[in-house]
Amino acid sequence: MDLNFSTGIYSGLATPAASFQFPEILTYRDAFHLIAESPESAPLLGVDGEGNPISVDLDSDSPHVLISAASGGGKSVLARGIATQFLVNGADVVFLDVKRHSHRWAKNLPGVTYAAALPDIGNALVKLGEEVHRRNEIVEQFAGPIEEAPVGDRIVVVLEELNATMTQLKGLSKKLPRGAYTAEDAFRDIMFMGRAAKVHVVAVAQYATVEAMGGGDIRENFSTRILIRYTKNAWTMLAYDCGLPQPAPEEPGRGMVCRGGKARQVQFLYLTEEEAAAMVREAYEARVEAGEAAPPPPPGGWSARPEPARAGTFLRPF
Repeated sequence: MDLNFSTGIYSGLATPAASFQFPEILTYRDAFHLIAESPESAPLLGVDGEGNPISVDLDSDSPHVLISAASGGGKSVLARGIATQFLVNGADVVFLDVKRHSHRWAKNLPGVTYAAALPDIGNALVKLGEEVHRRNEIVEQFAGPIEEAPVGDRIVVVLEELNATMTQLKGLSKKLPRGAYTAEDAFRDIMFMGRAAKVHVVAVAQYATVEAMGGGDIRENFSTRILIRYTKNAWTMLAYDCGLPQPAPEEPGRGMVCRGGKARQVQFLYLTEEEAAAMVREAYEARVEAGEAAPPPPPGGWSARPEPARAGTFLRPF
């Protein structure tokens, strides 16, 4: 009998021990080939312990994404990676940021709309809700497959500080005339009717309560929920369908992705602000050269922002 067990049909396969070989950090340089291979509708979130890419497909998997983490847990960094990939692929991204500075890297970039003042955030949600209705009328009248309906560019809404924003909007909406179409009404419409209209929400919260979301039925539309530095209570509230609470990973940049009744530990993509901005600018310039986008605005717009040290290199892998 051959007692050399180091070779055979099981050699090279991942084992329980090998399944936890996460990278300490997942940089753009480490992940550019995974980003390039990700479909337009499915941005890369990160990799699991076997190096497998973990993405979320907003068309076929989850129309909306919820990111829940304690302060300093990296919520905005994760949202930055998601938003950057959509911008690179030509989507419009709307940042609703009551803190005003969560995504300074994105201000004045092509494809970005930034609302920070509470009235502006309310107006943005109302207009987005109205856009969802307009696009769904197009889908209704379109004779072909729903996913091919000419609704326009994808719109991704990055809603920072979900609890604080929705709580403050509720107070502001009480001052509106009775029967007005409020930001809360619009948020519900986006959440329930955004898939075919290609309008998606990436909500960011420290502790995403059902009350802040507007009800448990809305929570169900966040079929992908990302938890970072979470408590047992947060797991019970947001990952109730993924089994018993699991300890929160202590390593920087790591958390749990819960969907389809399963939870998976993931090392999330880390893009610096400079990398994210450079990727978006270069993708836009490429579309301008190809005649697929309008020329950049006059000086003083996005093109006047300082270039990062390595600008001009980020899109080569694509």
